[in-house]
Amino acid sequence: MSATAEPARRRKNDRSEIPVSFLPDGNPNARRAYLCAVLGLAPGLGIIFGPPAVMFGVVGRRAALRDEFRRGLGHAYVSRLLGLVEFACAAAGWACVGNAVGWW
Repeated sequence: MSATAEPARRRKNDRSEIPVSFLPDGNPNARRAYLCAVLGLAPGLGIIFGPPAVMFGVVGRRAALRDEFRRGLGHAYVSRLLGLVEFACAAAGWACVGNAVGWW
């Protein structure tokens, strides 16, 4: 009665007992891309953090496709898309601010 049976794994290479983080493990470029994309969400910072998010996302995607478990693939895709969108929005925002202040 005191013996505890370990639960059967649901699928091959199941890692469900490992603590989960919102950052990908095993793919540092996808991690960097995701962090740049999250930091770029701050108003005005998308113009600084958007391009690195896209570049790290491209490199992270390549690394994820070579990985057996495809670690960081979703983070790389999200970072590329979000980096482009936040760069465009931040550039348009700074253009509006510059026009209103009279910079040009």
